[in-house]
Amino acid sequence: TKARDFTIAIDPRLVADGITEADLLEQFKLSLRVRDKVSEANQAVIDIRNVRQQINERLQKVSGRRKNEIQKLADAVMVPLTAVEEEAYQVRNRSGQDPLNYPIKLNNKIAALSGVIESADNKPTNQSVEVFNELSAQLDAELAKMKETLAKQLPLLNAALKREKLDAVDPKAKPAAPTPKP
Repeated sequence: TKARDFTIAIDPRLVADGITEADLLEQFKLSLRVRDKVSEANQAVIDIRNVRQQINERLQKVSGRRKNEIQKLADAVMVPLTAVEEEAYQVRNRSGQDPLNYPIKLNNKIAALSGVIESADNKPTNQSVEVFNELSAQLDAELAKMKETLAKQLPLLNAALKREKLDAVDPKAKPAAPTPKP
């Protein structure tokens, strides 16, 4: 084994163009914020789909006499969550051509900023920061709707499920693995 000390330095060509380490650090920090926001959006979609799967499983087990009541409570959870999912992620994409037919949603809009931010070794433009802040605010508003629905409507559904001796829907539960097709 050999070891050697070395120093990582900024490309001298960038320095000649007036780019500083501070500029590159700003680029890196904004890229991390973009990555984290995309992850938030994608995690929200995963969580919503997990809740939907659990609700559908519970609804199949509900007796006929209480089915309408519990379905209404389930709808009070799923209708707003579905609206959040549809704003965060393009749910209609099924084939390679679908992105041409349906507009991109918040997760893709935010992710697309990575290409703009990282297209050159430079400080992010004010416009990139402004667009990121605007899209982040839109996503935060959708996530707040999701959180409110889970805080207010889900306990009502879970209380009704408990009366039917069914397990509560737990948004933090690990999603069930898909069943393999024969």
